[in-house]
Amino acid sequence: MAGIYIHIPFCLQACHYCDFHFSTSLKNKLELLRAIDKELLVRKNYLSKGELINSIYFGGGTPSILSREELSRIFDTIYSNYNISESAEITLEANPEDLNSEKLRALKNTPVNRFSIGIQSFFEDDLKFMNRAHSVQKAVASVKGAQDA
Repeated sequence: MAGIYIHIPFCLQACHYCDFHFSTSLKNKLELLRAIDKELLVRKNYLSKGELINSIYFGGGTPSILSREELSRIFDTIYSNYNISESAEITLEANPEDLNSEKLRALKNTPVNRFSIGIQSFFEDDLKFMNRAHSVQKAVASVKGAQDA
């Protein structure tokens, strides 16, 4: 089973527990998106000819920081250069504070069909201790909003 993993190393704030590579500055976001596009083109022959992609995973950092247009450009490159299964699982890691109704409507117009929502706790004190940007209420609302969308 072949898959594509794309790391989006940007976050709006640093969580105290995180050991992943990330930046809270978005100044190099456009440059990174160009590099991702280039990497997808360079690697298109890495897989066996015509091998089916069953999974695309946007991890991070915070991939939900990307706009629908930015995600669409990445998807355009993927879909025009790779053989994507019609039933591919396409996951976007998302922070609860990013999944408002506007963002969910925009994401509905992309191939994303699964969220990995970063809810590390449903206890306010834990969230504050970890320096998470969302509240318990926002965490619950983000799951409900994703289900409704």
